[in-house]
Amino acid sequence: MNTFQKILLLALVATMFAACGIHKPLTETQYAQSVQKDLPFAVSEFKQIKSDVYSFKCDKYVDLLPDYEVDSEGALMIWRTTFKPTHTAQSQQYIWRNIMIDNKKCRILCIDRLLKDNKTFGYVYVLQGETKQSPNGFHWDVTDQRHMLNIAPILTEQTELSVELLKILF
Repeated sequence: MNTFQKILLLALVATMFAACGIHKPLTETQYAQSVQKDLPFAVSEFKQIKSDVYSFKCDKYVDLLPDYEVDSEGALMIWRTTFKPTHTAQSQQYIWRNIMIDNKKCRILCIDRLLKDNKTFGYVYVLQGETKQSPNGFHWDVTDQRHMLNIAPILTEQTELSVELLKILF
């Protein structure tokens, strides 16, 4: 083996060892920062409530249109349907929900937003599939459409928690 081949082999081995180190499990703080970074809006406060639930607060109104709207009775309505919604601004009587699916991170974020005094706050529910960086997730891919029957009851439970918060506030 000549010198060039030895250098090339050494560089290849070093690259493999470096790549193995990239997939270390995230700490709780790093994971929370990763979830916060995935939000489509900036937040002023972000706290972990449970291992898979975070609360957030924005000092201003977040004008992101929802995927779903939830009323105080827990009825879930698809917001973007064939019929145009009658409003484009969030009302204090409704929870606006967005579902963010990240296949690369094997993660679903369910973002429930409430409005009070022109400030937005709410919960981020994280459904995480098991990955090398998140080994404590579900042992199945939460982003796989074939598992939607498993996801639906979890989202229903999360809706109930957000509705309880809405009832407390109003």
